[in-house]
Amino acid sequence: MSYFIVQNLILTQSEWDFNLGFDKWLNVIILVGITEEIVFRGFLLKKLMQRITFWKANTITAFLFLTIHFPIWYRNGLFESPGILLTCMNVLIIGFIFGVIYKKTNSLWSVIIIHSVYNLCISIFM
Repeated sequence: MSYFIVQNLILTQSEWDFNLGFDKWLNVIILVGITEEIVFRGFLLKKLMQRITFWKANTITAFLFLTIHFPIWYRNGLFESPGILLTCMNVLIIGFIFGVIYKKTNSLWSVIIIHSVYNLCISIFM
């Protein structure tokens, strides 16, 4: 959250949107965090770690996590934005970090909560 506050207060000076509708709370903040983490950390990462090392499995999972965001970005016209490479790097790194957190805590709930808080920050500050 500190990152988003500093970025929006100092760097971009954009307005915060606290007017989040029920649809955004349910879909973007709650369900996306749960479903993506169940699929990517709870299933894919866990299965890949049975066959290859954690670091390789986490890298593959982070890339898959990145690619799952492409359709919505395409629909929203983000691929035409000059910041698309930075956005891709950001999501790739976050996917990798979520895998490390999952491995360290051995808890899917930790990454679900962090993912949901991250999506909340994106919704408010971006």
